[in-house]
Amino acid sequence: MAISSLVVETMPECTIDVKLALEAMEGVEVHEIQSHKLVVTIEAEDAGASHSVASSFVGVPGVTGVNLVYLNIEE
Repeated sequence: MAISSLVVETMPECTIDVKLALEAMEGVEVHEIQSHKLVVTIEAEDAGASHSVASSFVGVPGVTGVNLVYLNIEE
């Protein structure tokens, strides 16, 4: 199991739409909104799967940046 924490930056007018889009993804949870930034966690099978999910965030309209803060691998 891989648990990662990220900060996702958005265009200010798109923040709520991005939040809803991310929350619709399996294993993704949005914990907080700070201005145009979202604090997000991903729970995935392994680091590769977590990276795939996080990489998909850039395809969400309104996302301007994805920054990994923390990654923990548990067995």
